[in-house]
Amino acid sequence: MSFFPYALKTEMVEGGWLLTREFVYYSTLLKRRVVVPSGFFTDLASVPQLLQFIVPTATGKNRKAAVVHDYLCDPEVQKSYGITQSQADAVFREALKVCGVKGYQRWGLWLPVRTYQFAKGVKNKIFK
Repeated sequence: MSFFPYALKTEMVEGGWLLTREFVYYSTLLKRRVVVPSGFFTDLASVPQLLQFIVPTATGKNRKAAVVHDYLCDPEVQKSYGITQSQADAVFREALKVCGVKGYQRWGLWLPVRTYQFAKGVKNKIFK
């Protein structure tokens, strides 16, 4: 069963948030825990202003999932955990559910993430 064992502790800094203590998420999908180190910088859920009326930005409810996802999007972190970007995005959706985000809202947060990664991958293949 996936869960967050304790509260997220952050400090607001210019451009985002800094974790003031290690943050842990136990993922059923990965069959392991994800440890986000103290001092990690996050902008939480990056939603373009134009889409903020459709896609909710990071709220108290989805903030934990956003931190885990931001961390897992780092290529070096993915390499150390042996995961792909697609798996990182799946963990994001899993963590949103753990946070109590409703199904349609999880979809509304997850779909732009996957669309962005797909577009990024296509762009990288075209311009190589």
